[in-house]
Amino acid sequence: MSTKSCKTELRERIVLARADGHSAAEVSKLFRVSKRSVERYWRRYVESGSVLPKQRGGYRRSRLEAHDDTLRKWIGDEPDLTLEEIRKRCLNELSIQIGTTALWQRLDHLGLSFKKNASRRRAASA
Repeated sequence: MSTKSCKTELRERIVLARADGHSAAEVSKLFRVSKRSVERYWRRYVESGSVLPKQRGGYRRSRLEAHDDTLRKWIGDEPDLTLEEIRKRCLNELSIQIGTTALWQRLDHLGLSFKKNASRRRAASA
């Protein structure tokens, strides 16, 4: 039994047909796939030499990984910073645009705490 999946074999056959000089439209009709898929498989092959799909999911490094010391300093100097304030500082001072969730995940990974949004806090007892 072959170790390649049927999808990988199909992609290879599509790329080979395209390499033989057939147009994307001809190949799409021959293999009953969309023309867009033929173009995508061909471009991936030309750019990387592989027909395998890109990895989906998994760990991605944080854009802020190289700035952990800076984040620690900001929160150490001003422990009442909100996520939004830190996010704006990242953009203005580090030229890194990052979403609130990604920022929170990085701070959580570092074990840093930060001020929550005051308007979302529960009412405290008197």
